[in-house]
Amino acid sequence: MSSYALKDLEYWDARIREKVAEFGLNCFPQEFEICDHGQMLGYMAYSGMPSHYPHWSYGKAYEKLKTLYDYGVQGIPYEMVINANPSLAYLMRDNSLCLQILTIAHVYGHNDFFRNNFTFKSTRPEFTIGTFKAHADRVRRYADSPSIGLEKVETFLDAAHSLSLQCRRNLAVKKLSEPEERQRLIAAATPPADPFQRIHRRQEMTEPDLRRVPPSPEEDVLLFIRDHNPFLQEWEKDLLTIVHEEAGYFIPQIETKIMNEGWASLFHKRILDALELPQELQIEF
Repeated sequence: MSSYALKDLEYWDARIREKVAEFGLNCFPQEFEICDHGQMLGYMAYSGMPSHYPHWSYGKAYEKLKTLYDYGVQGIPYEMVINANPSLAYLMRDNSLCLQILTIAHVYGHNDFFRNNFTFKSTRPEFTIGTFKAHADRVRRYADSPSIGLEKVETFLDAAHSLSLQCRRNLAVKKLSEPEERQRLIAAATPPADPFQRIHRRQEMTEPDLRRVPPSPEEDVLLFIRDHNPFLQEWEKDLLTIVHEEAGYFIPQIETKIMNEGWASLFHKRILDALELPQELQIEF
């Protein structure tokens, strides 16, 4: 059993927020939810999104996580933080008070990273929860439709999931439309002006194949299939859009996982050092 009350967490959260401000961290408003190990396993299976659309793979993930936990092969994280505005963090009820204090400080490090790292600028955190809920509603509507049905939806999602991470990773590079990409290819194939062309061998223009679709290799495979497959129905195109948008939300977390954890660990250490914990908590820390 935990040896603390909710008011203890509220007190230490207020103290930590003071230190967060002193260190200059710029965080979203932070919300916390206390959960047991069963609930945490469920959140892990759904990547922290309880409103996620239904699919058998999430049930499979839950059973795998639960089996590994029950046999002591794998533990459960002390926390899970959702990139949203306001941010949502799940804390394990079984954590000791010292561990909860450390975890809360750690959460604010993640929060600051989510809000300020360039990689997350496209994730629209203010709409995260609503977007995932809207996606789930659309998937359920297709699954309940007599003309489509659950089996077709699940089969199509199986295929979409297999390609979900084949998408653009470098958001600093502007994505060009197909007409813009063709213009870029023409410009790249045109020899530059040569002030010494009288003595240099003449450079011939290698004409690009402008009939090729796409003009250059395409990273966003799901969007390419959606936009160029004439046999897809509208509900299938919508499912591809949903899977692509949700992959775009999680890709930045995959790309920055080490930096994100390092940033959170750095500041939980700084914050706890600055808190001057009571001796009984300092010893455990």
